[in-house]
Amino acid sequence: MTDATATAPQAAPTTSQAPDGASPTAAQVLWATAARSPHRIGVTDLDSTDRPGPVTYAALAERVAAVAGGLRDAGLQVGDRVALLLHNGHAYVETSLAASAAGLVVVPLNTRLVREDYLHMLTDSGSRLLVTSSEFLVKVPELREVEGLQVLDADQGAVDDLARRGTPVDEPVVCAPEAPASLMYTSGTTGAPKAVILTHRSWARVADRTEEVLGYAADEVILHVAPLTHGAGFLLLPTLRTGGHNLLCRSYDAARTVTLIDERGVTGMFLVPSMIRMLLDALPEGWTPPDTLRRVYYAGSPIDPGTLREGTERFAGRMVQSFAQMESPMFFTVLDADDHRRALADPDSSLVRSAGRVLSGVELRIADDDGVALPPGEDGEIFARAPQTMAGYWNRPDATASTLTDGWLHTGDIGHLTDDGYLYIVDRKKDMIVTGGSNVYAREVEDVLGTLPQVAEAAVIGLPDRIWGEAVTAVLVPTPGTGTEQRDDAAVIAACRAGLAGYRVPKRVIWVDELPRNAYGKVLKRALRERFS
Repeated sequence: MTDATATAPQAAPTTSQAPDGASPTAAQVLWATAARSPHRIGVTDLDSTDRPGPVTYAALAERVAAVAGGLRDAGLQVGDRVALLLHNGHAYVETSLAASAAGLVVVPLNTRLVREDYLHMLTDSGSRLLVTSSEFLVKVPELREVEGLQVLDADQGAVDDLARRGTPVDEPVVCAPEAPASLMYTSGTTGAPKAVILTHRSWARVADRTEEVLGYAADEVILHVAPLTHGAGFLLLPTLRTGGHNLLCRSYDAARTVTLIDERGVTGMFLVPSMIRMLLDALPEGWTPPDTLRRVYYAGSPIDPGTLREGTERFAGRMVQSFAQMESPMFFTVLDADDHRRALADPDSSLVRSAGRVLSGVELRIADDDGVALPPGEDGEIFARAPQTMAGYWNRPDATASTLTDGWLHTGDIGHLTDDGYLYIVDRKKDMIVTGGSNVYAREVEDVLGTLPQVAEAAVIGLPDRIWGEAVTAVLVPTPGTGTEQRDDAAVIAACRAGLAGYRVPKRVIWVDELPRNAYGKVLKRALRERFS
């Protein structure tokens, strides 16, 4: 290669891959599996109090058909948006699949956000219906006041009511492959979240790649302990497609996860690196993975090299990492199990810092600020072209035009490719922090810090963290005249907690006399990261 553009050889399609132009919807996948394997177990909600026990594919399809009929009876039309603010459980799976069956667009909402986020997302998406729980209606009563929005409380039997109120659909609505399947919100640099439009084709291509990269078999038992609204949700469709068993947990508990791996025949799961760290810390002394566990798949944030090596050792080399972003989900590159074992065997291996090799059907290009391709080993912005890439941002033509150019996605990440096709990410052009698999933009935290009387200037950076991958860190210059006793870290964190979602709150506060700047007055955050790492 003369420049850092990597294209892997094309792989043969998997047997379940739909031909181009005929990407099935999630509901069509469910119907097909129910017809093929009606008595196989599709879902078990491990935390359900009203519906404990496994659900077969036939029963799941019947339930989804009934809920889809209820959605139609509620007046929803093809293309309308249905927002879901729910923890992992039957209600989330059934409602999202029912929305697909009715030709609706699903809008998953992160359960860790705050009032302003939810109100913006519901209004921006033009959602007609919100399915949520009592927890969030108590936390944000204004949800009931959004204009034109029906609000249903799943804790009060709302999904059951939907299933009873309408005539069950016979078949899912047939949607064009390029039609929106979901709006996935991601934070913007100015703090206003943008909705990524993922089409039915996008979801199908992610499912294809999941089966290929993770080696899916027909007897998968996938444990969902990470939120289905994010990375874990992308494993739901391929598991349904291959007739696997989805085990649902409302939230993550590391010790419980160890028990479930041992007792439930778990073959795989999706985790973010901070969850892996917690899981390793919870493993009993002498624990070995059961033969049923085929892989621990992770993505979403940088992983501590020590955690990568320890995880590879404790899970007997069954670790797989991928790199991508919500605009083109899950798979640009993969650091596979063999790569992890090589990294473990060689203490000096650079693979512990790699995001893996480019996948078949994906192109990566490293370019400078003018878009000129750079040679291997030289850092620049990472551009990607892949079949799962978004159609654009919802109602954001300018943002779409600046992010997508001739099919190339501007990732905003800075990195380089090696001669043998491995990607190394060194920085983020968009100044984003990834902590525990969640994205935090420095600007939104700095805006809160800037309101504090004791703070003259603030720079927020991510520093390497053993648990979280990166820890949100506030580097502050005190207001002139502020005494040492007024540099109260606890007060700063408390003020942030009052105005930010929990994962955005700084975990560390550092006071300095001045912030390093370049000739144009821009704060040199890389210098801060180097200094305080």
